[in-house]
Amino acid sequence: MDAIGSDELGRAKIDYDKCVSCGMCLVNCPFGAIADKSQIFQVIQSINQGDRVIAAVAPAFVGQFGPDMTPEKLKPSMKLLGFDDVVEVAIGADLCVIEEAADFLEEVPEKHKFMVTSCCPSWSDMVKKLFPQFEKNISVAFTPMVLTARMIKRDHPDCKVVFVGPCDSKKLEARRESVRSDVDFVLTFEEALGI
Repeated sequence: MDAIGSDELGRAKIDYDKCVSCGMCLVNCPFGAIADKSQIFQVIQSINQGDRVIAAVAPAFVGQFGPDMTPEKLKPSMKLLGFDDVVEVAIGADLCVIEEAADFLEEVPEKHKFMVTSCCPSWSDMVKKLFPQFEKNISVAFTPMVLTARMIKRDHPDCKVVFVGPCDSKKLEARRESVRSDVDFVLTFEEALGI
């Protein structure tokens, strides 16, 4: 996105008009000087206060926590960390596919020639910024993270939902006022390893 440049003193400067919160600057900074705000402290505080904290884990956890991690080991491992329960976000992905398919059948080709997914907030922002003529081609379906969190809150209205996934852009999505995400905290896989 060419969102990172330098100011007059040679310091890194982010152009927020171009930034889509994809996190690539975090990964690529040769000095490790760019960091995102972590919510590890808030998650631990919530667990220590006795809140019912449920982890909604992205399916990409397989391969993220090392070769010994298996789906069968995930739930007991997360419970050892203090989570009350663990829900895999694959259920939200299934619900998202159903919603996007309904959008597709209603919109394409009568209203639009094609439709793109809404699953990634960075992707959606990139389309809006670089290809604004295609903004209306983005599905209006909620993302798997949001659909899973809403399902969890429906069954456990007083719980706290922590989305655990591979990228920082979900932090932006969880904070958006335009979407009631029902996600209380977001941790990357790397941050979850820090608990």
